[in-house]
Formats: sequence, structure tokens, C-alpha cells
Amino acid sequence: MMTCTRLHLARTDRTSVIKAGAIWAVIAAIGCGSGVAGGPADGTGGAQLPGAGTGGRGTGGSGSGGALGTGGANGTGGGGTATGGTASGGRFGGLPATGGRATGGRAATGGAAAGGKAPSTGGSTGAGATGGGSMPTLLPAAKEACPTIASGNMMFLGQPVTIWAGTPTADQHGPVVIYWYATGSNPQEAVRGLGQAAITEITAQGGLVAAPGTTNRKGTNTGNGVWYTGDFETTDEVIACAIAQMHIDPRRIHASGFSAGGLQTTRMAYDRSGYLASVVPYSGGTTGFGGVTPQDPSNVPAAMVVHGAPGSDVVIIDFAQASASFEADIKKRGGFSIDCNHGGGHMIPSGIAPSTWNFMKDHPFRVSPEPYLAAIPTGFPTYCTAP
Repeated sequence: MMTCTRLHLARTDRTSVIKAGAIWAVIAAIGCGSGVAGGPADGTGGAQLPGAGTGGRGTGGSGSGGALGTGGANGTGGGGTATGGTASGGRFGGLPATGGRATGGRAATGGAAAGGKAPSTGGSTGAGATGGGSMPTLLPAAKEACPTIASGNMMFLGQPVTIWAGTPTADQHGPVVIYWYATGSNPQEAVRGLGQAAITEITAQGGLVAAPGTTNRKGTNTGNGVWYTGDFETTDEVIACAIAQMHIDPRRIHASGFSAGGLQTTRMAYDRSGYLASVVPYSGGTTGFGGVTPQDPSNVPAAMVVHGAPGSDVVIIDFAQASASFEADIKKRGGFSIDCNHGGGHMIPSGIAPSTWNFMKDHPFRVSPEPYLAAIPTGFPTYCTAP
């Protein structure tokens, strides 16, 4: 551990540490020595870079406008499969209406949008899987001419971003997931944090996964010099270009990350609450940036907060405590979170990825009613609990 700490202190921008104050020097080793349960340590192994797939430009949705469709009644089957109701209303800009969700059972099948196409199936198909929620009003606008989005390594505002991109059809409106990696790791960590099955599903829906490659060192240091608040400008650009080219669903923009990336994910929940639907920080939380004014104080992104045991999930700071602070603030501001204490050390727990993706699917922007209020769906780890 001492060797690890010296290594990352050496890598930290000492000037920014001095400016940011003593707290950043204290947590300068965040993310080092971390790994994935049952897998290699961060920064090693994992899948290779995505191939140079064809991005393609979307031609826009074919919806006839009208109000957002609302989902059918929640199913109540005890372990059975509920059937989503038929959505009322039309489609909003070509976006499909939402289906129902089973309570205490398996996910419901999505309801078909009136006058539109039925949503795709597979995995969890609650409200988020087919749209739902309301439309964000603080979506970013591109600052530069957008590159043609395709899978592989791309540049946005001069910063490298690894992209996994689908090729949407005219009536597809896929999600966007931003992933922030840990200290000493790389964008390929997204494959372990989200799961290859989730990435495949996202791209099949015409969506996008984006993992920034490095920081622009602008704004406030959110951990130990790995990520800064200025890096949200990079992901804003990615999202703006994805909206323009891929006609993604703006109600389904999510973020996740591990360790230093978990801290960045947590900060993004505040700084981009104007469009972020949900977050899943692995060993993240608040570490001293309390008092930050959310971009949209009226929206608290839903959170699935994953961490280890107090005293075990520790790299200089205790991430269990940092996670608890984040959850307490979510509750104070009227938001919703579930707590997933895997009881281990500083790691992404084995088998968590499918639940991470299901949580995102079920939590579009401002989803109402909260689909997990009565019970967390079957299939989630037993260590995940609702307030």
C-alpha cells in the first residue's frame, strides 16, 4: 500500500493539489490497488478496443409528436411476469412510450406506443427500457463541429474518448452511458463496470457508451487529479453530438464509474442534474465537496450506490462512509437511492453489472412513480437494499 500511495502521489498534479487544499492530498491514492472481484486488477486485461464500426447518421424519429405516452399499471404478480399496459397518447418526437413494471416479480414487458412501434425486449423492461420519465430541459449544445460518431477512439473538444456506438434505425432512440475509470485504469474498465452484455444491448438499441480517456485538468479536482469538473464539458460534447447524429433518447442519459471514477460519477450527479437520469458509483461518494449547488436543484438523479464494508473499502478514505454521505444527501434532497454494500474491499463486485444496467433502464429522467419503492426487483444482489 505504501508503494502504491507513493506512486499515485507522484502522478498527481502537485500544483492542483495545493490549490485544491489538503483534502485532495489526503486522498491522492484513490483507486490504486483496486480490482474487480474474480478478475484482473484495473488497467489490465479486459476486452480490446471496440472495432471501427460504422457510426452512421440517424435520420430522426418518425413520431407524430403529441404528449409523452404513459405506462400501464404496475403488475403485481409475485414472481410472475407482469404485462405492461398500452401507452396512452402519442410519441414525443418519435420516442416510444413507456410500459409497465412488475412489483415484486420479474420485469414487465413494455407496452406498445399508440400508433408507434413496440419497444424492444430483453433484460429488464421497466419504464426506463422504453423511455418514460420526462424530457430534460438543460441538454448540452455542441461547441464544435461534431465528428461522425463511430466505435473506437475519438476526439471531442481535443480530448480522447473511447466510444461504443450503435447504428440506429430511424425509429430507434437508444440510451447514453458515460463511464469514468479508476486511478491507473483505462476506458476498457467500462466493459467490466457495465458488462459486455449491457454494452451490446445499448448499441443494439442505437445507443452509445462513452469512456473519457484523460482529464482536461479544468475546473475542480474531484479526487486525486484523475478527473476534474471540466471533464464534464467533454462528455457534454459527446452527448450533444449523439443527440444530433444518433437521435438518442435524452431521458436515458446515465453515468457510472469506479473509485476516482466513482467520485467523478457522484460529482456529475450534481453538476449535470439538468439532464442526468441516474448514476451508479462503485466506491464513490462525497468527500468534501458538500455544498455544491446542483445544476437543476429540482432533479435528483436516482442512484445505485455500490461500496464495500466500512474499514475494508478503504484507500486512504473510507468509501463506505463517503457512499453513506452521498446517500444521506440524496435523501435530504428528496431523491431515491438503493444501497449495495457487497461487504468486501475496494473493488467492483463480481456479478453486479447486469443489475447496474437494469437500474439504469428502469430510471429514466424524473421517472414517476419510483419503480423500486415497493421492492427491488428479483435478480439484484441480496446485499442491495432500499431505504
